[in-house]
Amino acid sequence: MKILVTGGAGFIGSHVAEAYVAAGHDVVVVDDLSSGKRHQVPQGARLVQMDIRDPRIRDVFADEKPALLNQHAAQMDVRRSVADPGFDADVNILGLLNLLEGARAAGTRRVLFASSGGAAYGEQDEFPATETHKLEPVSPYGVSKRASELYLGCYRAMYGLEYVAMRYANVYGPRQDPHGEAGVVAISTLRLLNGERPTINGDGKQTRTTSSSRTWCGRTSRWRRAPTSAR
Repeated sequence: MKILVTGGAGFIGSHVAEAYVAAGHDVVVVDDLSSGKRHQVPQGARLVQMDIRDPRIRDVFADEKPALLNQHAAQMDVRRSVADPGFDADVNILGLLNLLEGARAAGTRRVLFASSGGAAYGEQDEFPATETHKLEPVSPYGVSKRASELYLGCYRAMYGLEYVAMRYANVYGPRQDPHGEAGVVAISTLRLLNGERPTINGDGKQTRTTSSSRTWCGRTSRWRRAPTSAR
Protein backbone atom coordinates (compact mmCIF):
# COMPACT_ATOMS: atom_id res chain seq x y z
CA MET A 1 0.00 0.00 0.00
CA LYS A 2 1.22 3.50 -0.76
CA ILE A 3 1.22 5.72 2.33
CA LEU A 4 1.97 9.44 2.58
CA VAL A 5 3.41 10.38 5.98
CA THR A 6 3.52 14.09 6.77
CA GLY A 7 6.04 15.09 9.42
CA GLY A 8 7.88 11.86 8.67
CA ALA A 9 11.28 13.38 9.45
CA GLY A 10 10.23 14.27 13.00
CA PHE A 11 10.30 12.41 16.30
CA ILE A 12 7.07 10.39 16.08
CA GLY A 13 6.56 10.55 12.33
CA SER A 14 9.95 9.04 11.53
CA HIS A 15 9.18 6.00 13.68
CA VAL A 16 5.81 5.63 11.96
CA ALA A 17 7.40 5.87 8.51
CA GLU A 18 10.08 3.38 9.55
CA ALA A 19 7.45 0.86 10.68
CA TYR A 20 5.57 1.23 7.40
CA VAL A 21 8.74 0.61 5.38
CA ALA A 22 9.57 -2.42 7.51
CA ALA A 23 6.08 -3.78 6.82
CA GLY A 24 6.69 -3.54 3.08
CA HIS A 25 4.61 -0.46 2.27
CA ASP A 26 5.51 2.18 -0.32
CA VAL A 27 6.17 5.29 1.80
CA VAL A 28 6.36 8.93 0.78
CA VAL A 29 7.42 11.39 3.49
CA VAL A 30 6.41 15.06 3.32
CA ASP A 31 8.31 17.31 5.72
CA ASP A 32 9.50 20.93 5.52
CA LEU A 33 12.48 20.05 7.78
CA SER A 34 11.77 23.06 10.00
CA SER A 35 12.15 20.77 13.00
CA GLY A 36 12.44 17.34 11.42
CA LYS A 37 15.80 15.96 10.37
CA ARG A 38 16.60 14.57 6.96
CA HIS A 39 18.67 11.69 8.36
CA GLN A 40 15.64 10.47 10.33
CA VAL A 41 13.71 9.66 7.16
CA PRO A 42 14.04 5.86 6.90
CA GLN A 43 15.85 4.22 4.03
CA GLY A 44 13.32 3.05 1.51
CA ALA A 45 11.05 6.09 1.93
CA ARG A 46 11.04 9.02 -0.47
CA LEU A 47 11.26 12.53 0.95
CA VAL A 48 9.37 15.50 -0.47
CA GLN A 49 10.53 18.67 1.29
CA MET A 50 7.41 20.82 1.46
CA ASP A 51 5.22 22.74 3.90
CA ILE A 52 1.76 21.18 4.29
CA ARG A 53 0.27 24.63 3.65
CA ASP A 54 1.85 24.80 0.21
CA PRO A 55 -0.81 24.51 -2.55
CA ARG A 56 1.62 22.28 -4.47
CA ILE A 57 0.94 19.53 -1.92
CA ARG A 58 -2.10 18.68 -4.03
CA ASP A 59 0.22 17.86 -6.93
CA VAL A 60 2.05 15.43 -4.65
CA PHE A 61 -1.25 13.65 -3.96
CA ALA A 62 -2.12 13.66 -7.66
CA ASP A 63 1.25 12.15 -8.60
CA GLU A 64 1.54 9.61 -5.78
CA LYS A 65 -2.12 8.71 -5.23
CA PRO A 66 -1.62 7.34 -1.69
CA ALA A 67 -4.23 5.01 -0.24
CA LEU A 68 -3.58 6.38 3.25
CA LEU A 69 -2.60 9.79 4.61
CA ASN A 70 -0.83 9.66 7.96
CA GLN A 71 -0.82 13.26 9.22
CA HIS A 72 1.86 13.98 11.82
CA ALA A 73 3.03 17.40 10.63
CA ALA A 74 2.03 20.17 13.06
CA GLN A 75 2.84 23.26 15.02
CA MET A 76 3.21 21.46 18.34
CA ASP A 77 4.48 24.16 20.73
CA VAL A 78 1.71 25.04 23.18
CA ARG A 79 3.49 28.21 24.30
CA ARG A 80 3.87 29.40 20.73
CA SER A 81 0.19 28.74 20.11
CA VAL A 82 -0.63 31.11 22.97
CA ALA A 83 1.79 33.76 21.76
CA ASP A 84 0.73 33.45 18.11
CA PRO A 85 -2.63 31.67 17.76
CA GLY A 86 -2.92 32.75 14.13
CA PHE A 87 0.22 30.85 13.19
CA ASP A 88 -0.97 27.81 15.12
CA ALA A 89 -4.32 27.81 13.29
CA ASP A 90 -2.62 28.42 9.94
CA VAL A 91 -0.43 25.35 10.25
CA ASN A 92 -2.66 22.96 12.18
CA ILE A 93 -6.07 23.77 10.71
CA LEU A 94 -5.48 25.29 7.27
CA GLY A 95 -2.57 22.92 6.71
CA LEU A 96 -4.83 19.96 7.43
CA LEU A 97 -7.53 21.30 5.11
CA ASN A 98 -4.96 21.64 2.34
CA LEU A 99 -4.01 18.00 2.83
CA LEU A 100 -7.63 16.84 2.96
CA GLU A 101 -8.44 18.61 -0.28
CA GLY A 102 -5.44 16.98 -1.93
CA ALA A 103 -6.43 13.60 -0.54
CA ARG A 104 -10.04 13.97 -1.64
CA ALA A 105 -9.10 14.93 -5.19
CA ALA A 106 -6.59 12.07 -5.49
CA GLY A 107 -9.00 9.42 -4.23
CA THR A 108 -7.24 8.76 -0.93
CA ARG A 109 -9.74 6.90 1.23
CA ARG A 110 -8.25 6.90 4.74
CA VAL A 111 -6.58 9.37 7.11
CA LEU A 112 -4.74 8.62 10.33
CA PHE A 113 -4.42 11.87 12.30
CA ALA A 114 -2.11 12.66 15.21
CA SER A 115 -4.29 14.57 17.67
CA SER A 116 -3.55 15.41 21.32
CA GLY A 117 -4.57 13.73 24.57
CA GLY A 118 -3.78 16.34 27.20
CA ALA A 119 -4.40 19.51 25.17
CA ALA A 120 -7.66 18.37 23.61
CA TYR A 121 -9.27 17.48 26.94
CA GLY A 122 -8.13 20.61 28.78
CA GLU A 123 -8.51 20.66 32.55
CA GLN A 124 -9.74 17.21 33.49
CA ASP A 125 -12.55 16.56 35.95
CA GLU A 126 -11.47 12.99 36.64
CA PHE A 127 -8.29 10.92 36.43
CA PRO A 128 -7.58 9.03 34.34
CA ALA A 129 -9.72 10.67 31.66
CA THR A 130 -11.77 8.22 29.63
CA GLU A 131 -12.38 8.76 25.94
CA THR A 132 -15.89 9.98 26.76
CA HIS A 133 -14.52 12.79 28.96
CA LYS A 134 -15.66 16.21 27.76
CA LEU A 135 -13.34 18.07 25.41
CA GLU A 136 -12.70 21.61 26.62
CA PRO A 137 -9.24 22.68 25.39
CA VAL A 138 -7.77 25.73 27.11
CA SER A 139 -4.98 26.52 24.64
CA PRO A 140 -5.05 27.47 20.95
CA TYR A 141 -3.05 24.32 20.24
CA GLY A 142 -5.70 22.17 21.90
CA VAL A 143 -8.43 24.03 20.03
CA SER A 144 -6.69 23.46 16.70
CA LYS A 145 -6.40 19.73 17.37
CA ARG A 146 -10.04 19.48 18.37
CA ALA A 147 -11.09 21.53 15.33
CA SER A 148 -9.06 19.17 13.14
CA GLU A 149 -11.00 16.19 14.48
CA LEU A 150 -14.26 17.99 13.69
CA TYR A 151 -13.09 18.71 10.14
CA LEU A 152 -12.21 15.06 9.70
CA GLY A 153 -15.71 14.13 10.80
CA CYS A 154 -17.08 16.63 8.31
CA TYR A 155 -15.04 15.17 5.43
CA ARG A 156 -16.15 11.68 6.46
CA ALA A 157 -19.80 12.71 6.26
CA MET A 158 -19.47 14.67 3.02
CA TYR A 159 -16.94 12.63 1.04
CA GLY A 160 -16.65 9.23 2.71
CA LEU A 161 -13.07 9.86 3.86
CA GLU A 162 -12.51 7.35 6.67
CA TYR A 163 -10.34 8.45 9.58
CA VAL A 164 -8.85 7.57 12.93
CA ALA A 165 -7.61 10.28 15.34
CA MET A 166 -4.88 9.24 17.75
CA ARG A 167 -4.99 11.35 20.93
CA TYR A 168 -1.41 10.97 22.03
CA ALA A 169 -0.57 11.62 25.66
CA ASN A 170 3.01 12.20 26.91
CA VAL A 171 4.94 10.47 24.15
CA TYR A 172 8.67 9.99 24.67
CA GLY A 173 11.49 7.92 23.27
CA PRO A 174 14.39 7.84 20.82
CA ARG A 175 14.79 10.84 18.48
CA GLN A 176 12.86 13.17 20.76
CA ASP A 177 14.47 16.59 21.02
CA PRO A 178 15.12 17.33 24.72
CA HIS A 179 15.92 20.95 23.92
CA GLY A 180 12.45 21.91 22.71
CA GLU A 181 9.20 22.85 24.48
CA ALA A 182 7.62 19.44 24.11
CA GLY A 183 8.75 16.29 25.84
CA VAL A 184 8.72 16.69 29.61
CA VAL A 185 10.15 13.19 30.04
CA ALA A 186 13.05 13.83 27.65
CA ILE A 187 13.77 17.24 29.17
CA SER A 188 13.75 15.94 32.74
CA THR A 189 15.81 12.87 31.84
CA LEU A 190 18.48 15.01 30.18
CA ARG A 191 18.70 17.20 33.27
CA LEU A 192 19.09 14.16 35.52
CA LEU A 193 21.78 12.68 33.26
CA ASN A 194 23.65 15.98 33.48
CA GLY A 195 23.43 15.96 37.27
CA GLU A 196 20.85 18.77 37.28
CA ARG A 197 17.47 18.99 38.95
CA PRO A 198 14.40 18.84 36.72
CA THR A 199 12.07 21.82 36.94
CA ILE A 200 8.67 21.07 38.47
CA ASN A 201 6.16 23.91 38.52
CA GLY A 202 3.55 24.00 41.28
CA ASP A 203 3.42 21.65 44.25
CA GLY A 204 4.48 18.51 42.39
CA LYS A 205 1.15 16.79 42.84
CA GLN A 206 -0.11 17.47 39.33
CA THR A 207 -1.35 14.51 37.33
CA ARG A 208 -1.72 14.31 33.59
CA THR A 209 -2.93 10.99 32.35
CA THR A 210 -5.48 9.48 30.02
CA SER A 211 -6.83 5.96 29.88
CA SER A 212 -4.80 5.25 26.77
CA SER A 213 -2.25 6.93 24.55
CA ARG A 214 -4.37 5.83 21.61
CA THR A 215 -7.91 7.08 21.28
CA TRP A 216 -9.99 6.00 18.35
CA CYS A 217 -12.61 8.39 17.07
CA GLY A 218 -16.10 7.06 17.43
CA ARG A 219 -15.18 5.24 20.66
CA THR A 220 -14.37 2.07 18.74
CA SER A 221 -11.26 0.61 17.15
CA ARG A 222 -12.89 0.62 13.72
CA TRP A 223 -12.44 3.21 11.04
CA ARG A 224 -15.04 5.96 11.00
CA ARG A 225 -16.99 5.25 7.82
CA ALA A 226 -19.33 7.52 5.97
CA PRO A 227 -23.02 6.65 5.82
CA THR A 228 -24.08 5.00 2.59
CA SER A 229 -25.90 8.13 1.41
CA ALA A 230 -22.69 10.16 1.59
CA ARG A 231 -20.56 7.87 -0.53
